[in-house]
Amino acid sequence: MTRTAPHVSPELMAGLLVAGVAGLWLLAAAGAAPAGLAWTFNRLAGVAAYALLTLSVALGALMGSRHVPPWLAKPLQYGWHGLLSGFALATTAAHVAFSVVDAEYPQPLAGVLVPGLATYAPLALGLGTLASYALAAVYLSFARRRCLAPRLWRTLHLLAYPAFALATLHGLFAGSDRLAWLYPPALALVAAATALRFLERPRLLT
Repeated sequence: MTRTAPHVSPELMAGLLVAGVAGLWLLAAAGAAPAGLAWTFNRLAGVAAYALLTLSVALGALMGSRHVPPWLAKPLQYGWHGLLSGFALATTAAHVAFSVVDAEYPQPLAGVLVPGLATYAPLALGLGTLASYALAAVYLSFARRRCLAPRLWRTLHLLAYPAFALATLHGLFAGSDRLAWLYPPALALVAAATALRFLERPRLLT
């Protein structure tokens, strides 16, 4: 008699991941986390959020076009686009949360919620805050598309491009030189995907 592996639901995995991140945040907030751990996790979350946002914007530009791989059917396109956007927003939230408990450059809550009030690199962090709000608007518009007028939905959804631009500037101004390699390929990918869609249809993202 063969023994089947236990099934772990995606919801359980997501819950365990959230619980682990929340536990790490509480340890950092209490000063009980190992030195540098909050800073490292903060940077990793920022890089992951930027990578996921890049993939989401690029896929969103190509959705429904002939340039999408044949194996990626339209329902899968929408599914992956929403999944990438959701994880981009989640990792952005983690990046923001760990900025408050970062032992290197801790920020007040107002500093990460209100552009210009950060105590470290206020311009760069303000750009990141604006990018976070734009990304949240994009994701909510995607999740509530059926409740919005088409013109309003399209306007909100196109905020993905300003969100990507602001996130890029945030990373360039606030990040380290070690991550400078990340931005040229990200910009090239989004620019290429947008150009392909624009050449295929005169009206972008219609």
